[in-house]
Amino acid sequence: MMQKSRFVLATALAIGVAAGGLPAAAQAIPTKVPTKVMVRAVSRDAKVIQDPVGGARITIREVATGNVLAQGVQQGRSGNTELIMVKPRARGATVFDTPGTAGFLATLMLDRPTVVEITAEGPLGNPQATQRASKTLLLVPGQHVLGEGVLLEIHGFIVDLLAPVAGAEVRAGQPLPVRVKVTMT
Repeated sequence: MMQKSRFVLATALAIGVAAGGLPAAAQAIPTKVPTKVMVRAVSRDAKVIQDPVGGARITIREVATGNVLAQGVQQGRSGNTELIMVKPRARGATVFDTPGTAGFLATLMLDRPTVVEITAEGPLGNPQATQRASKTLLLVPGQHVLGEGVLLEIHGFIVDLLAPVAGAEVRAGQPLPVRVKVTMT
């Protein structure tokens, strides 16, 4: 079917050229090109937001129209601790693009350079700690953004209240011991 369509299009173009020009419809045929974009939501000064904390919701939206081009949840592990947290980083070095590291890979069908806003919300498993980060950039059809990908930095901590428990009686003027578990997003 695809070969027949190409043959028909090529024949129509050849006839149009032979007749002294191309019909207006043939001149404006947009070709959508697959364009892959890797997005990773990372915690500020920490690792990648991973499955045990719920991952991060990634949305890629065309700025001009507001249309959502792709949406999903980043999945995977937190990344290589040695590369992310211990070793000094050299410019251009691979830090996040390691096997199993969380990310969201979108394949967009683009027919022209497109300005997009990419948003990450997470960690989804801890609603009290959910933050949002976004970045705007130009995507060019066929120019993939892979490897490290687009990095979106989420600020904040996951704070779980351990004591006092919900519904505990608290007296005015008395000390209130508070215990929390704090982890990086």
